Parts: sequence; structure tokens; C-alpha cells
Amino acid sequence: MTLDDKLWKELQGGYRIDYDASVPLRQLEEAKDEEEIKKVYDELWNELHHQGDVGLASYLALPQLVRIGKSKGLFDWNLLGICCVIEQQRHLGHNPLLPKEYADYYDNGLKELKQFVIDSISTAQDETTLRMALAAFATCSGQIKLGKSIMELDDDVMDEFLEQF
Repeated sequence: MTLDDKLWKELQGGYRIDYDASVPLRQLEEAKDEEEIKKVYDELWNELHHQGDVGLASYLALPQLVRIGKSKGLFDWNLLGICCVIEQQRHLGHNPLLPKEYADYYDNGLKELKQFVIDSISTAQDETTLRMALAAFATCSGQIKLGKSIMELDDDVMDEFLEQF
């Protein structure tokens, strides 16, 4: 599936309304600076996921996010986190099933994301990116609850957790 596919206009995002994710994905692909990239990430976070809800636009955006991230070297917490949330909510929430005709496309996106993490984890520049990389690795390995747990382990939660053990 490419970003030119007409299907994008018919898909629903996290709000369960039509959302053409190809538009911001193209913007991400063409973005030249960090401010443009941040603006696109903000939109994708908002539209592809809403209070645990994801839609078919979210599922089909994941392989495109990975493709764009790899080609632009965008190994950062936003890209990893969005992909994790989509896959986690596909399993943990009350979200639509992934249609069989897109299973290989989506599964290949997860495999590419896992390999992207393996290839790039040593370049993680901050704790959040490292945490999201570990969460992505677990999530892409089928360990959905472990991946979600790792995502939630920010400093406050980790301190509280470590106090108990």
C-alpha cells in the first residue's frame, strides 16, 4: 500500500471518524526540520489514537511510519511510541480487528520496526527514546503487556516501583 492509495480517504482513526492519515504521513516524509516533524507527530498522536481507541487508519499508518522513520533516520520516542500504542491497543482495547487482507502488510511493518530497533537502539540519545525502543522491541515480539508496562515506566512510576522492591 502506498500513500497514493485512495483507500486512505475511507479509513477511520482513533476518534472513529474518517481520517486520511496519508496527508500527515506525506508531510512527515517531506519535513525538513524538527519543528515540522514535531507538528506532524502531534497530529498523528492525536488522530491515530484517542483514549485507547485506534482504527484501520492507525493500523495501516504503522508500516508507513516505520518506512518513513527508517528512511529519514527518525529513531525517536514519538515514532516508536505511536507504533507501540497502535499495536498495543489493537490487542488490549476494544478496537476493530485487522482485516485479513492487510495482515501481511501490517505484520511486515512490525518486523521492520523490530529490526529498526535492533539496528538503532545504541543511538538512543535520551531515556525516553531508550524506554520506547525497549517497549517497541517487546511489543513487536508479541509481548504486548510487557511492552505497555515498559512504556509506562517513566521516572515517577519507576521510583514508586523500586521503593516496593
